[in-house]
Amino acid sequence: MDVISLQSRVITGYVGNAIAVPTLERTGATAHPVDTVTYDHHPGHGPVTPDVTPLSEISSRLHQASGECGDTFAFLSGYLANADQGRAALDFIARSRTGERHVTWYLDPVFGDDPEGIYVDPTIVDFFRDEAVPACDAVLPNRFELAELTGTTIEDTASAVSAARKLMARGPGLVFVSSIPGPDGSISNLLVTESETEVIAVPKRWLRAKGTGDMLSAAFTGLHAAGCNPRTAAQSAVEAVAAAVADASIRDAVELDPINALNSLNILMRTPAASTYTESLE
Repeated sequence: MDVISLQSRVITGYVGNAIAVPTLERTGATAHPVDTVTYDHHPGHGPVTPDVTPLSEISSRLHQASGECGDTFAFLSGYLANADQGRAALDFIARSRTGERHVTWYLDPVFGDDPEGIYVDPTIVDFFRDEAVPACDAVLPNRFELAELTGTTIEDTASAVSAARKLMARGPGLVFVSSIPGPDGSISNLLVTESETEVIAVPKRWLRAKGTGDMLSAAFTGLHAAGCNPRTAAQSAVEAVAAAVADASIRDAVELDPINALNSLNILMRTPAASTYTESLE
């Protein structure tokens, strides 16, 4: 399966396309990265000077990547440098869906989290809420982003389910949300589709490294686009990230080591792991 990945790029570390590409490839996908901006490293690790990709190049690279894909492909979008890049993606999706081509859009609305709040221009948040959500097929937010997109308070899985259903009423057929406070110090990941609701919990660990959300969305996208059912794709994606988090936490590492984590897990032929547990809410 071909997957075009529109995200940020770092020279050092594993966030954005730097982690999405190897993760997608580990699922068996052919990744076609298009970078929205390049940083020396994740901004959370210190000051950076962004090298923003011009809008004309975004459109050109998306068109070029599309030409390398078959009639059916997936589109994963993450961090945007500005809202106009998002509108270029929206136009690209609309054009790609003409004729006999089939494109599935996985939207990771990267704009904030609990420790930092909103860390992008507010117009990007407006774009995600008003333009991208109604046009995409699946939304992959964290708890903070889901709350902002729906104007709700999310404190547990029950309130997250309600918010996810509210988001789905605007168009997407699937919501996969991460970082929900769980019982006994765990962190829950929630999958909501029209027919099922699944909670996948992992132990909460001390972590300095960034990029877990980007890794999670890429793993889910690659597996689901390849034909895995949503529950299997979500469980396998969570296990891959949990392995990377456990490794980085033990080492107190500033960066993830996704290659070893992905090699240690056969995320296409999933076997139960002790680090996660699931609970069906329906």
